[in-house]
Amino acid sequence: MIRNALLTFSTFVSIVLFPWPLSALLVCITAFFEPLVPVAAGLFADTLYYAPGAGMPLFTLYGLVLSIIIVLVRSQLRASIIGE
Repeated sequence: MIRNALLTFSTFVSIVLFPWPLSALLVCITAFFEPLVPVAAGLFADTLYYAPGAGMPLFTLYGLVLSIIIVLVRSQLRASIIGE
């Protein structure tokens, strides 16, 4: 429980302080424990770095795709024989 909160908090801090590849890696790691963090982090990054006329909110879309992939992977892992 504390681990999930600490990972989520550090993900949002990394979006502000670190370059995007490091933040993306931390989002991928956190997504295995909290599947909706990539969408929230994408919304946060798009809001924080908004530029008028920039077009599509790419961080949010990437976060949504990653969240969908993580949910599908987690459901397959729970349904597999190995998980028993």
